[in-house]
Amino acid sequence: MTMDSLLRLALREAEAHGASDAEIYAADIKESEVFIENNDLKQAKTQKASAVGIRIFLHGALGFYSINSLEPDKVRGAVYSAVKIARVSPRDKLNTLPTKSKANRLRGIFDKNANSFEAKDATRLAGEMLKTAKSYDKRVSVDSGNFSATEMQHWIANSNGISLSERLSVFSWSIMGMAIDGTDVSSFDVQSGSTHRVRNIDVHTAANEFARTVVGSLGAKRTDSFKGEMLLTPAAAVEIVEEVVAHSINSDAVQKKSSMFAGKIGKRVAADSLAIEDDATNIDALGAASFDREGVPHRKNIVIEKGVLKTFLYSTYTAKKAGTKSTGNASGSTSSPPSVAVTNFVVRPGKSSLDGLLSEIKQGVLISRFSGNVNPVNGDFSGVVKGGWLVRNGQRVHPVKEVMVAGNVFDCLNNLTGLSKERKVIGSSILPYMRFANVSFTAG
Repeated sequence: MTMDSLLRLALREAEAHGASDAEIYAADIKESEVFIENNDLKQAKTQKASAVGIRIFLHGALGFYSINSLEPDKVRGAVYSAVKIARVSPRDKLNTLPTKSKANRLRGIFDKNANSFEAKDATRLAGEMLKTAKSYDKRVSVDSGNFSATEMQHWIANSNGISLSERLSVFSWSIMGMAIDGTDVSSFDVQSGSTHRVRNIDVHTAANEFARTVVGSLGAKRTDSFKGEMLLTPAAAVEIVEEVVAHSINSDAVQKKSSMFAGKIGKRVAADSLAIEDDATNIDALGAASFDREGVPHRKNIVIEKGVLKTFLYSTYTAKKAGTKSTGNASGSTSSPPSVAVTNFVVRPGKSSLDGLLSEIKQGVLISRFSGNVNPVNGDFSGVVKGGWLVRNGQRVHPVKEVMVAGNVFDCLNNLTGLSKERKVIGSSILPYMRFANVSFTAG
């Protein structure tokens, strides 16, 4: 039985059991992955998985059931189980499914060469990444890493006429470790990369950047406490800034009164230079797709423009609750009903180079890695700079150790003093270097 036939079967079965609305979401995934541990290649594995998630509405009551099988009889049973759950669930008049609308096919997110990509190819590339890092300097020690190749096809169909499918390919890699010079051990660092296409796989850049960073952080020294500027690498910006902003623009968080941006549409929430997009149409990052978890077409959502909050991100449910339209941000897998999430988190670049941002710092710290706590609701963060440089009068002075950093992300957004022209893709994020004023650093 074809997948289209299976989805139609499930929809008919739902209707026969009295469902007023039904949605069938299916996925077929093949993944090859190789791991690096303690300076050596370890386990290589290939796995395949198929699954179906069934969402039923019975006069507004929700029932959901998922199975790891595409067998027709088991799908029929899953539909009946979802209906039984709906019969004992509370009704919610906001429970509804999107109607059919045109989804423009996004090109560049599936590479046909992924069909022939095997575990041996992943092993070769993981080996090249390890060799590149180790050959950079004998003091480099690779603690862990991986290379994975994923080929996925997913289908969505509902009783309102939506019937869509799409294939995606994802190649991702990471490398983590330190440099060791006698008794001097550098801070840990992790570098990664990803792409949808085989020809764009580049493990050497990540390996070289990792090795250069850890070797460069040998000889770290303590520094005095001070208040100054914080310059975040894209990776550090993901750790500190993105989580807070992503939570604050999530309509579910807004409606549950846990977002600091609630009630601030049309108001200034950041410096004029900041522009943030949620853009699943950007194929450079891994959140790219033609449609969301509910079959709503993806689009570019301008979230913050010139420091002003423009929109929140919505699913069909939260949009109906707010009296607006879905922004195409229903997210999730076959294992649960959809929730609201960002797709590709994109910060537009600035006009300065990284060197230009550094040259303007009187006293501050360039942070490449942060270990600590970030509160996504109130924006407070505090922790240890695990990879960073003291910067004074525009020059890198020395790597730092045992330096605490603390502040508030919402204050930082208003104290943003610079964005780099250079940006980096980190999974589903595309971020520049970001510089903020009035941040507290405390000596250990």
